Amino acid sequence: MQTTDGHALRIHEILAGLLKGEAGSAVLGEQPAVDDIILALGPRSFGMVLVMFGLPNLLPVPGLPILCGFIIGIIAFQMVLGKDHLVLPRWVGSKRVKREDLSRVVQRATPTLSAIERAMRPRIAVLTDPPMQRVLGVILCILALALMAPIPFFGGIAPGIAVILLGLGLAERDGVVVLLGGLASVFAVIVTLLVTLAIVKSLVFLVA
Repeated sequence: MQTTDGHALRIHEILAGLLKGEAGSAVLGEQPAVDDIILALGPRSFGMVLVMFGLPNLLPVPGLPILCGFIIGIIAFQMVLGKDHLVLPRWVGSKRVKREDLSRVVQRATPTLSAIERAMRPRIAVLTDPPMQRVLGVILCILALALMAPIPFFGGIAPGIAVILLGLGLAERDGVVVLLGGLASVFAVIVTLLVTLAIVKSLVFLVA
């Protein structure tokens, strides 16, 4: 996607324009369906959709990490299968999200996204090629499960950051950012397991 002067839009510009009704022909309503969001994002690979549904996990919106986890899990599964375009089941695609929540997340994330994107460029292409995308799909499946873990409020932040980094790396074909996303994934899974274990132990103690 480009501007009229041929400048290639960066991811944060596409997301901001989308939520303002400036990107593409689709205009999102107040509670757009997931299918509407994906259609409006256009054919910018799986990376764009991963960034879009990784961002909401940075805010403590109840229930949103679970929905994002389902969607990211479906994206990841299709990456494992080697699909070249995203298709969501109807029961997921019809789910609605408040545009206000998405807009708030994008606004808060824009300075950070912009800073990261300035340092990004195509490199270590082998880490973003189709064969490697299958491996990344497996990692994203694990992150999707982490997002659906029963951790209230801030449980989605660590896996959300990992998903965003992997999505950015894929969208911009930057293998270095993909590597950072892999490291963030390991950290996110460890944190999620430790916190979930602590919660389970506390519940067992209370019941006992």
